[in-house]
Amino acid sequence: MQRRLGAWRLIRRSQACAFAGGMLVLFIAFVSPLDALAGQLFSAHMVQHLLLLFVAPPLLVWSRPALAFVWAFRARPRRSIGMAWNGLRLNHLVRFMMHPNVVWVLFSGLFIFWHFPRPFAWALQSEALHVVEHLSFFISGLMFWTIVIEPSGRRRLSYGATLVHVATTAVLASLPGALIVLAPRPLYPLNELGAAIWGLTPLQDQQLAGVIMWVPAGLAYVAAVVWLFVNWMRQAEMEEIRRLARLSAPVMLVMSAPLFLVACSEGQEASAQPLHIGGNPQHGRELIGQYGCGSCHTIPGINGADALVGPPLDKMGRRIYIVGMLRNTPENMMQWLENPQQIVPGNAMPNMQMSRDDARDLTAFLYTLR
Repeated sequence: MQRRLGAWRLIRRSQACAFAGGMLVLFIAFVSPLDALAGQLFSAHMVQHLLLLFVAPPLLVWSRPALAFVWAFRARPRRSIGMAWNGLRLNHLVRFMMHPNVVWVLFSGLFIFWHFPRPFAWALQSEALHVVEHLSFFISGLMFWTIVIEPSGRRRLSYGATLVHVATTAVLASLPGALIVLAPRPLYPLNELGAAIWGLTPLQDQQLAGVIMWVPAGLAYVAAVVWLFVNWMRQAEMEEIRRLARLSAPVMLVMSAPLFLVACSEGQEASAQPLHIGGNPQHGRELIGQYGCGSCHTIPGINGADALVGPPLDKMGRRIYIVGMLRNTPENMMQWLENPQQIVPGNAMPNMQMSRDDARDLTAFLYTLR
């Protein structure tokens, strides 16, 4: 992907490292000696659970593997995947399952349920149920940290609401750890033999597990709260700047009115001149298929170009802005087509390694869409 699409602009190196780190954590949890040790010590089992809930999921969520998965395919298979996803109507199921209230209930409920002595014993006695337990921890962890991090930037909850979401989850999740630490007798008798092998009493092993569940998990919640608060303050600062800019706009308009009047005649004269773009619109039309633009955009007059990943390109020649921030000029359009990740890092449009001539021809075609 890095060679074909310039993936370090679509997906940053830090995200690739986060994915590698998340996979390494899963390796430690399930393949390293920790897995065998977890069968003997309740405290080691708690370490395994924390890795599945608080370490691997945030790393994998931050890495945005779904984005890498989609863009690893070329245009035609990528379009087929999108059509299959829409055809199966998985969007509705995912939207329901990722509702913050559903995620809160699943994450907190599963965490508490599997740490009751009876369900914990069931999981130890049945390998299949043990797999279900770990899978439920991992999937609910991915869902929870997606709500918290939202790496795409399209937040389901505001920062303030997410703080409440995390804080209430932390309060509920701390209860099992507190009960395990303060219990006067062992609650998990199946680990007695393993604790004896390591020179621990069952109660000592249980108390150590409770401390592991209580302290590191609490630190993870605190880190999430601090990160959310800092981003919340940053967002509030940006909104205040935009508010002041809106308030100052009328004053600036009045002060610049003379300049507008002076430039009026020049603007009328310039508008009478045809916009010089250059390039070959017909060749640009052919490039739509070559670069697979129709797999992401709806483009009038192009067969099969009816995708909804990106914005529709109808009336592109009459729009004022490109991607909401660049003035719609031929030079800016060509710059966007050549290197979109340089203009808006992390956006969903990859660097297609488009030549200057191809960008000019494609721009000429887009400006025919009026």
